[in-house]
Amino acid sequence: MAGSTINPSSTKMTCPGVNLSIPSGKMARPTFNPSSTKIICPGVNSSIPSVYWTTSCVVTKLLPVLYSELDYHDVAAVNQRCQSICDLWDQLGTLTQKRREALERTEKLLETIDQLFLEFAKRVAPFNNWMEGAMEDLQEMFMVHTIEEVQSLIGAHEHFKATLPEADGERQAIVGIHNEVLKISQSYGIKANINNPYSGITTEELLAKWDKVKMLVPQRDGSLQEELARQHGNERLRRQFAAQANLIGPWIQTRVEEIGRCALEMGVTLEDQMTNLKQIEHVIVGYKPNVDKLEGKHQLIQESLVFDNKHTSYTMEHIHVGWELLLTTIARTINEIKTQILTRDAKGISLQQMHEFRSSFNHFDRETAGKLRPGEFKACLLRAGQVCSDKQGEVEFARIMLLVDPSATGLVSFQSFIDFMSRETADTDTADQVVASFRILASDKPYILLEELRRELPADQAEYCIMRMPPYPGSGAPPGALDYTAFSTALYGESDL
Repeated sequence: MAGSTINPSSTKMTCPGVNLSIPSGKMARPTFNPSSTKIICPGVNSSIPSVYWTTSCVVTKLLPVLYSELDYHDVAAVNQRCQSICDLWDQLGTLTQKRREALERTEKLLETIDQLFLEFAKRVAPFNNWMEGAMEDLQEMFMVHTIEEVQSLIGAHEHFKATLPEADGERQAIVGIHNEVLKISQSYGIKANINNPYSGITTEELLAKWDKVKMLVPQRDGSLQEELARQHGNERLRRQFAAQANLIGPWIQTRVEEIGRCALEMGVTLEDQMTNLKQIEHVIVGYKPNVDKLEGKHQLIQESLVFDNKHTSYTMEHIHVGWELLLTTIARTINEIKTQILTRDAKGISLQQMHEFRSSFNHFDRETAGKLRPGEFKACLLRAGQVCSDKQGEVEFARIMLLVDPSATGLVSFQSFIDFMSRETADTDTADQVVASFRILASDKPYILLEELRRELPADQAEYCIMRMPPYPGSGAPPGALDYTAFSTALYGESDL
């Protein structure tokens, strides 16, 4: 809107777009209609906004006074004052317009900053979660036992490192948003609070976490490489242990089988068997350093916390058990051969008889275990005609089992078999041997109790003895004590029982 002007030499005020050429004394006073937003001034263009006429009409109200007082001596001063008011009004309008434009510009800048803040919050939240997850994974302890497991972890870590450039690009984009906010604020002098209302994560926190991720990555690399080297060392220990164990385990089994074959060998004398067993024993003793060496490998494996070995089915526990079994077997077999030699010499058993006993025993030892089970022993006795298959034969077999298996183990050794067969052949000292067997069951007491018989003997043998064994006649025995001496002698017709 053009500014109003006043001519000091005139009694009129000139206002562009407004007709103020009204004869003096005839100017109507302006009126204000409360229901309208305009001031109604007769003869004046009433389409001018009220904000203009609010002040303009104040000036024009002075004119009727000036016109009615034509002889006023200071009309020029009044006109000058009116001009000053109009100038101030124009200045106020200009400042108001500038203020409005500045506020509108600032509003748009703040809207831009708000959108940047919102974009920052949308992108920083998932990126922060990713960094926290990455830090947790990079610091996680790992428990692996094989090279393959470590290589799997290394592969996963390399895949993670391949994503770091993309993650760094996202970080730079997020930081760029923050920098754009700072640039706008500094360029336009916005001093308002520029904290992001949509996110509690600051750029400083973001950068600190990113620096920690970059620090943890090479540390993880080093840890994985150290673990890989350790697992390679463990694998070498596994292979070294397996190479020895796979030799020692079968060797022990072979020696056990060799001892069994030697003990059951036909066609050689007992002295030859003893010589062969002594040679095997010498070989076993000489092999002991190999087991000790394997034990040293096992100790290293234990110190390295290696708990499995896919290269062998043998463990050190298996080797220990097998070795102890080997030592026990060779010692027991040698003692058995010694006993057989003593028995042979004491009873005058010929070489032919020993071969017959061995042949019969081996024939019924179907499991080649060096011992006969009751069924196998009974089959041997039936074939030899020692017992019958009727009820009386069952009773007789129970009696014989007491002789050959006094401890009720359910097994008959070759030595017991020889003792029985030679005794049956010679028919001597049978009653005394039965007494000796019962004395063992009775813990050297001259009598035996019902509980001891039932505890030590199979049920049928125990009942057989209880039914036929007389009460113990001696003093100092508890009630129910039985006389096993009278019973034993009665079995062989040496008493009237």
